[in-house]
Amino acid sequence: MNRNCYLFYGNDNFLIKKETDLVFQENEIDLAYIEVYDAEEEGIDQAITNAMTMPFLADKKGVVIKNATFLEEAQKIEDQEIEKIVSFCEMRSEQTILVIQVASDNLDFKSKLVKYLTKNIITKKFVNEDKNFDPYDFVKKELAKHNLKIQPFALTQFINRANTNHENLNNELQKLIYYSYKLKEIDANAVFEVVNREIEDNVFDLVNALLENDRDKVFKVYEDLIIHNVKSTQILAVVANKFLEILYTKALIYSGYSKADIEKFFGYSSGRVYYMIKNAQETSDDVLYENISKLEELDFQIKSGKIDKDLGPQLFFIAGK
Repeated sequence: MNRNCYLFYGNDNFLIKKETDLVFQENEIDLAYIEVYDAEEEGIDQAITNAMTMPFLADKKGVVIKNATFLEEAQKIEDQEIEKIVSFCEMRSEQTILVIQVASDNLDFKSKLVKYLTKNIITKKFVNEDKNFDPYDFVKKELAKHNLKIQPFALTQFINRANTNHENLNNELQKLIYYSYKLKEIDANAVFEVVNREIEDNVFDLVNALLENDRDKVFKVYEDLIIHNVKSTQILAVVANKFLEILYTKALIYSGYSKADIEKFFGYSSGRVYYMIKNAQETSDDVLYENISKLEELDFQIKSGKIDKDLGPQLFFIAGK
């Protein structure tokens, strides 16, 4: 068992990142000597190559390969990439701590690589199964640790904006605590100043603008997301999911699902589902399939290097403005 290589997977990104930080702390690796690579955008070649090199001016360094979707079901990876990962793990390097992160519990346990990793390196699964978790109670308790209180309306607004998952909730809460230093009570204005509007809400507006062919609004929302450091490829992925949601909504309506049933199916608010149903009723299958097809083709062109990852989305969203 190689105890300097780790595979962390599951649907709880917060716990995965927390465990990753703990690994580096236990190995006394400073943040300055931790390199992070996104497997979806950068592949794994450079990550493994750098993991094989000696750390500069330090005894140890850390390498993180995040979004390792090549370990999930129905994903492909080249044989030479498999060999490179296995070769590094077999080296048992004492100078590099490698952490591979997968934000899913649907690993392809039949694949050669997953079988090797789960048998030969430290593997942990992180799944959020706490159905009794109360975000309101969590926020109030965390604020109390810093002698802070929050007004009821401000708390509601904070939860609505930040409670996409445990990781995001905690990240936004830490920003709010830092911003509210020396305050006794947090009001809604502080929440509006600190907490970014949920990306999916912005993308929902973007999808509606696309369906309405409102190019001015498309341009405005897209630029706003970019200004707030949201990656163009991330925007594409969420937009594609929104089109699929509308398609699924049409299928659910056809199957006789009520509005309440659809809310329960997606786990969304009544207001959001209202617009999803509205879009489903007003948008033809052809329009949805056309947009999904264009996004799939654009995704392929970006991943194959045929078009720049920033230029491609710009052309898609701003075309015809």
